Amino acid sequence: MEARPIRISSSDESKNLSFIKIDFAGHSFQLDASDDMDLVARQIASGGYEAPLPFLMMATLLRTEGLFVDVGANTGVYTVMAGTVVRDRRIIAFEPLPTVVEILKRNLAVNDLTARVTLIEAALSEHAGTADLHLPDPGHGLIETSASLEQSFQKPHSTIQVPVKRLDDFAITDTIGVIKVDIEGHEHAFLRGARETILLHRPIIFAEVVKPARRSAIGAFLHDVDYIDFRLRPDMAIHDGEVLFDDAAWNHALVPSERLTKFKEACDACNLPMLRRFQLV
Repeated sequence: MEARPIRISSSDESKNLSFIKIDFAGHSFQLDASDDMDLVARQIASGGYEAPLPFLMMATLLRTEGLFVDVGANTGVYTVMAGTVVRDRRIIAFEPLPTVVEILKRNLAVNDLTARVTLIEAALSEHAGTADLHLPDPGHGLIETSASLEQSFQKPHSTIQVPVKRLDDFAITDTIGVIKVDIEGHEHAFLRGARETILLHRPIIFAEVVKPARRSAIGAFLHDVDYIDFRLRPDMAIHDGEVLFDDAAWNHALVPSERLTKFKEACDACNLPMLRRFQLV
């Protein structure tokens, strides 16, 4: 997969809604522009979003078999990207915030993905039930991307009750190839609630690790299940022997030790060097 810039190629109107058409690695898809309130859609279109994650995740998905699971799908950027790049895969997307779920549904519909994506309107954690989803101040006027089950993630403006599940509760039997999890500091709890699924399927996991994240808990989990952490800088994937916060690498790849060769193939395809500061055994 050639690492070319993502760009806006056109825009159009569909059912009185505006969509941005995006060219990505020889494929194209559309995202609801939401009256220019979707900052993520704008950044994806300009090529400035979360490098190197979009290309590396898709390169990994192309080289693995099985489902793509999107935890914290938000408006569905990575769900749509995966569904466009790999046309023969089923996708499971989890998103609890009703306002962004409506945009996600529109993005699935305009890209003809509704039938192929199982959308579950719930948050994932280490327990099942209901929980407060903490919403930040909406004064920024953009589509919300920072809602969290972690009250301390940032100062909440309001809360709503949302259903909460464990990934293990779904007892997924089809092979899972890749998981993306971006749930604003709650990734450690997701991992604990997905332990049996991870042990069974051994997916490659792409996870956001922001400054408030409980990195020691994530590191302990990875050690327990024999996974290796790489933080993803735009120019390098780095293994440090522990889970570190890096302001230039909010996204990490969590790789089963037995799948390092497969992950390296994806890195090589994206011209992304791998640096191992500690010996991998």
